[in-house]
Amino acid sequence: MRLSPIGLQIRPMTEDDYHAVYRLYRQLIGTGTYCGVPEFNRIFKQFFNSDDREAYVATVHNRVIGFVTLYYFDVFRCSGQVASIQELIVTEEFRGRGVGRALIEFVKQKVKEKNCRCLEVAADLWQDGAKSFYKRYGLMGKSLMLANDHGN
Repeated sequence: MRLSPIGLQIRPMTEDDYHAVYRLYRQLIGTGTYCGVPEFNRIFKQFFNSDDREAYVATVHNRVIGFVTLYYFDVFRCSGQVASIQELIVTEEFRGRGVGRALIEFVKQKVKEKNCRCLEVAADLWQDGAKSFYKRYGLMGKSLMLANDHGN
């Protein structure tokens, strides 16, 4: 079942989203190694005091059902600024309903607005589901998937 576009909202993450984002983060890493609460707190707070990173949440009826983080930096190989998706997760209940696609399209628009040269994905590409998800939306490459919408 596809998600109604009317019910889905994507907005910047706020400090009030802490618990919902932490729960999603724990889903993202599963049983793998994860940062503890003090480290999560520190990293979470950095999103509100930095120009080189952003985080967005997907909501339905004010309930956080997904999030994506972007980091910005300059690299020689792209001749300028790159945006990197570090984390992207949609809660299991809403997977397959277009939320991930909406987050990717939202991110691509943000990258264009910031005049980034490239968009990388640095998220669990060893997982077949993640790999096929990013490939479906044109983000494919080597160990870090790379899309360059500027023709370079």
